[in-house]
Amino acid sequence: MNKIETKSPLLKDKEEEIIEQVKYSESEEIYLKGLRKRLETARNARDQSHEEFDGMSYAEYYNLNERLANTFIEPKKNKEDNNFQSGTIRTKLFALLSSVVNLDLAGDISALDKNNLPIQSMGDAMEDIILKTNQLDNDDEKKVLRQYELLKQGTVFVEEIWDERKKKEKKMAKKFDGKLKLDWETKIKEAFARPSRNIIPGINVYLGSMEKYDIGDQPFIFTVDKIPYSEAEMIFGEWDRWVNVPKTKVSFEDIEASSFLNWRLLEEDKDMLEIVRYQDKWNNEYAILLNGVLVTPVGLPLPWGYENYNIGQQNLEPIHSKFAYGKSLVFRIRNKVAILDELMKLSVLKTQKSFMPPRYNISGRIVSSRVFMPGKINHGIAPNTLPPIEGESEGVNQAEMAMIQQIQGSIDNETTSPIFQGQQATGNPTATEIVELQRQAKQMLGLTIFAVSMLEWKLEWLRLQNLIANWFVPTDKVVDAMRGEVKNKYREVSVDRPVEGEGMGTRMVIPTDEVPTDSNAIMQAEDIYSKEIGKPIRFIFLNPSEVTSSKLCWMIVVTPREKRTSETQKLMFRAEMADAQMFGSLLNIQYLAERFASVWQEDPTKLFKNPEQMQMEQQQAMAQEQQGAGQPVSPNNLPTPEKQMGREIKSALGVSQ
Repeated sequence: MNKIETKSPLLKDKEEEIIEQVKYSESEEIYLKGLRKRLETARNARDQSHEEFDGMSYAEYYNLNERLANTFIEPKKNKEDNNFQSGTIRTKLFALLSSVVNLDLAGDISALDKNNLPIQSMGDAMEDIILKTNQLDNDDEKKVLRQYELLKQGTVFVEEIWDERKKKEKKMAKKFDGKLKLDWETKIKEAFARPSRNIIPGINVYLGSMEKYDIGDQPFIFTVDKIPYSEAEMIFGEWDRWVNVPKTKVSFEDIEASSFLNWRLLEEDKDMLEIVRYQDKWNNEYAILLNGVLVTPVGLPLPWGYENYNIGQQNLEPIHSKFAYGKSLVFRIRNKVAILDELMKLSVLKTQKSFMPPRYNISGRIVSSRVFMPGKINHGIAPNTLPPIEGESEGVNQAEMAMIQQIQGSIDNETTSPIFQGQQATGNPTATEIVELQRQAKQMLGLTIFAVSMLEWKLEWLRLQNLIANWFVPTDKVVDAMRGEVKNKYREVSVDRPVEGEGMGTRMVIPTDEVPTDSNAIMQAEDIYSKEIGKPIRFIFLNPSEVTSSKLCWMIVVTPREKRTSETQKLMFRAEMADAQMFGSLLNIQYLAERFASVWQEDPTKLFKNPEQMQMEQQQAMAQEQQGAGQPVSPNNLPTPEKQMGREIKSALGVSQ
């Protein structure tokens, strides 16, 4: 095992390292040549011109989308040129993204036993674990980035990995007191181990076939990445062939067909390491090349614990069923936006001409254009010797403005209307017209919602497989003092969840080899913890061997819906309450109170009075009123707690009694 250097990586800049060339076996040489041939085939197929990309290669298509989405402004070729860009594409892009971001795309997970009967606790537990790992992985922000990539490029690739990070831990013998001579102990320790999702730029993905729409049908996949050498050393520093990894490499195109050493795919970047990863699920093979050096054994199985690709792919708009990539929003509307931008450039130019029209110079002198600036006093210029050219002082006319509006409307019809973007409608539209326009805009948004939903569904499946393979591996050994035996310790999670009848609480998922079967004991433990923490606690105990068992069947459903805390959800609940009045006494007031508190993110035990307390207060109030009126007090005259709670909820919502 190689020893990782513990000194600062900044000291290595001027060191001339002598890298020993790796000595491959005959089978490794044959394998490397096969990898190179496959990679060359995939690269050539992707980077040739395609009719699906209007005659461009994928690299040209990818870079064009980047420029369009970021409103790239080309430098002026001539001094008189106008490089104005309207930014319409970026505005439409973020209008759609804003609508998608507001959706709850979490998956509902179900576990079924061998008899196809649901195991509710198992599905709830996996949902909680996925929610917690998403929070640790900052997945909310990553979700926005991958949805943006999908809209921008038409295709997004996201890898699911088990991320094991290490870091240097330094312990000083004494506190630093300004003296330069100081000793400390350096150790390499694990920082964390958890699942993670990462976007792979499409330009860094090489598919085995351009004709396979579903990435699961690909014969093989290559991905390429660059990371700093210092970070790579923390990951690969203990691998056998790390000492053979060079810091310089030649281009993939510059090597001979019989060679396979020290080649690269990406542009040369000092102090960066190029990582090429190869995976073939059909032969269950995985390989890693660091700056062209094979650092994995020939035929290594896929390392993530399941025999499938760990990359999810989603296309926004399918081109056809025999093409691997999709079409992006920006690519589809680019021509109309280019026409709009050109018309607006010309409109700006024509407006400028109306203020300062071109002129004849019959004065016989060389005159600067500054003579026409406001307040300028000119000497020696005869009147009418600098007349404007006829017809050049006219600004933008109605026909030209109508053309601009026509192009703008066509773009709106293909993307999102101004009303859907939150802009005020022109004229005086009725509420019905506005609702209809929003309905049509949402109908146009349907394909986008479907695409992002399918993306999250695929990623939930990858996360579920990743967790089953890696999450339930014991992290440590602990001693059970009462039984005097060593037990496995597993990862535990806790997430905030609504607890029925008690408001927002915490649900804990506890994997253990010995799942308690006494439900009364579990309830007692929950009550004890609830009193200690001050909020309701619920436990879910899991047997790791049962979770990882192949006897279970898993189902995931992603239903796009507005987030429960959004204003739309509150309005929908208000409408639901108003419509529910027709059922009168059939309504479960206690349940509606809990729903009310949940939508408004309140604790129902604090928001609403206890039913018994309400009954006592009402009895006292009624008794005082009846005594003051000289009437006998009767329990039949007192309102029930449910009726009183119903009155208070209706009053709070502004609903008539």
